[in-house]
Amino acid sequence: MAEARNGQQTAASAVIQKFKKCKAFDEKTAIGYDRLKDIKLTTPVLAYTISNLMDEKVLIRTDDDRYYYSQKGFKKLEKKVYSGYSLLFIIPIVGIVLFYFLTKFFG
Repeated sequence: MAEARNGQQTAASAVIQKFKKCKAFDEKTAIGYDRLKDIKLTTPVLAYTISNLMDEKVLIRTDDDRYYYSQKGFKKLEKKVYSGYSLLFIIPIVGIVLFYFLTKFFG
C-alpha cells in the first residue's frame, strides 16, 4: 500500500511518518531501505532526505544497513529550527527599536 501524502507534507515528514508507522525506534526494530520504497518520492529526493536526517541524528543507521527513528534526535532538531525561526523575528524587532532610539537621540 502506498504512503498517503498531502500537499502540506514535506519529504522529511513523509520519511519520519514511515518510520513511526513501522515502529522503527531502536536497533531491534530498525527497517531496511526497501521498506521505504512505497513513499512517493523520487530516489534522489529520498536518499537526500535520509542523508539529511542522518546528519541531524534523527535517523540512525545500524551496522547492517538498517535505519531507525530517534525521538531524541528529532527533539534536538526541533529546538534548532525553533531557535532559527525565533531569530528571524527577534533581529528585525531589535533593529527597529535600535533605529528608533538612534534617530530619536542622535537625529
